[in-house]
Amino acid sequence: MFECNPTVVFDDNNLPDEFPEIAGYPVGGNFEIKYYMVQMHYDNPKKMSNRRDSSGIRFYLGNELRQHDLGYLTFGTDSNAVGIAIPPGANRFILDSYCPVSATNQFPKSGITVTTAFSHTHLQGSSVWTKIIRDKKAVDYLFNAESYDFNYQFQNRFPKPVQLYPGDEFATRCIYNTMNKDEITLGGESTKDEMCLHMFIYYPRMNDFYSCMNANSEKAWKQVMNATDPLEDYMKFQQLLKDLKWTPESVRKWQEFYDNAPRLLIGGRAGNYTLEELPRLPEYIDLKPSECKKDISSNGIHETSFISLTIISFLTTLITILFIKQ
Repeated sequence: MFECNPTVVFDDNNLPDEFPEIAGYPVGGNFEIKYYMVQMHYDNPKKMSNRRDSSGIRFYLGNELRQHDLGYLTFGTDSNAVGIAIPPGANRFILDSYCPVSATNQFPKSGITVTTAFSHTHLQGSSVWTKIIRDKKAVDYLFNAESYDFNYQFQNRFPKPVQLYPGDEFATRCIYNTMNKDEITLGGESTKDEMCLHMFIYYPRMNDFYSCMNANSEKAWKQVMNATDPLEDYMKFQQLLKDLKWTPESVRKWQEFYDNAPRLLIGGRAGNYTLEELPRLPEYIDLKPSECKKDISSNGIHETSFISLTIISFLTTLITILFIKQ
């Protein structure tokens, strides 16, 4: 939810349309979703009183039913301590997840059309991306929020919709910087906790497939924590993680643990998730690094040439001044 500039006046009869003309979000009628919940996050560290909020949501209904219903699809890592545990003092901690063919075979045969992306981590996140994998080879980014900023989040409408098909796979990566932290950061809903979510708007809607997420498997946690059943008591498990002591070497080994840990795939929809063990993150042939190409301006002089000429001019002037002083 975002505030609008108070000087802006909207015409309720002619509002900007954030969705493609061919698709819209269904409301009412035979649509199976009957209830909605709004989650608001508040921050009042000084515990100031008499603070009130009147936020809400207003639905504007179209007069004509559009051809396709829109759906939401989320990739990433489960937002709890089982999925996310980031050590302090890490300049670039990488959290990878993978959505394999066994999950995306549920896509309709004709595929889906993705129109919008929304990247989301909390304060420690610095980068979020998802790549499209076909035949174990990365073919493109579905979306790349390379320079992510928690304080500047918005939906990214694609200039051109992207087609996805049954059997496509997806690799998602979130990168974190915890150099300002002295204790572990766990997955959770609070802003001081962390998340790794990459959400996409698409059509036609799949009513039985909302997300494709990963978490470290129980087997992985048993090995790294050297415990028989570390996940039996979630509160105790969180405390075990918080009690860990960190050095540069242990941070490096924790990254190795995350790189190689068996994963639990969580796919489907709330109340009807399917679980699948992944022995480790699947490997794929990555995209080739982009080549830097010279940008020739209309007058035929490259920008770096102009900078070089400026430096030469400055040095010439400096030498002249020194010569005159002598």
